[in-house]
Amino acid sequence: MHLVYLGESGNTGLSVNDPNQQHLVHVGLLVHEQQCISMNGEFNALCRRHFGRPLGGAETPREIRATDVYQGRGFFRTWKPDQRAELIQDCLNIMIRRETPLIVSYIDKHQFAKLRASGDDPNSLWSSPTEPIISKFLFALNMFMDEMGMADVHPDHIMDAPGPVRDYTLVVAEEGKSVEPHFMNQFLHAEMEIPTPVVLENFCYVDAEYSVCTQLANLCAYFVRRWLQNPNASNSYFESLREGRVIQVIYPVQF
Repeated sequence: MHLVYLGESGNTGLSVNDPNQQHLVHVGLLVHEQQCISMNGEFNALCRRHFGRPLGGAETPREIRATDVYQGRGFFRTWKPDQRAELIQDCLNIMIRRETPLIVSYIDKHQFAKLRASGDDPNSLWSSPTEPIISKFLFALNMFMDEMGMADVHPDHIMDAPGPVRDYTLVVAEEGKSVEPHFMNQFLHAEMEIPTPVVLENFCYVDAEYSVCTQLANLCAYFVRRWLQNPNASNSYFESLREGRVIQVIYPVQF
């Protein structure tokens, strides 16, 4: 079983014209169930190293939020920049060491707003930017899982009928965020050919403070969004994810 932890960044609700958050980004961190225990253990160890104790106590944050750490807000307002940078890189290294695959889908919210205002395109019926992103993300995820399944197939048998699914995939979304259950229904009933039925037909929901991998996925989404906002600036955290073979797919929503 693969668990795909969704992270997001740039969600400004109904306001889609924020110049500082032009893009809405959703990412999926693909973690095989056999890796979950070691990733949780490594995360807990780095929290003890940086905070002296696990998260969620009276003297520690409930979760690691990318904006707080990067910008020195909230719990991290007294931390020096190099302390915050070390914590961020230690978190990213959990994924880089394992080359944990990350699938990215994003939308330009300014383009989305123009499309909705025009009203003369079928895509203008989307009620929020998240809906087309999740649709694209689920399609990219199915394609990626299909390619993973075909990687072990001998070239002489590529055209044979697919065998039984060996590894199913469950998408884990953050409870209280923007990913709603009916998004999966919309995707499954869309007029597109899904390669293989490896993705289970329901989302699983969990709060980020109880999910290490959701926190890591949110960190990734934040640095992808910063890269999209200014790709010519220094984006060392994004580059470390890309060079570390974590970022596998970047799939924009195009109109």
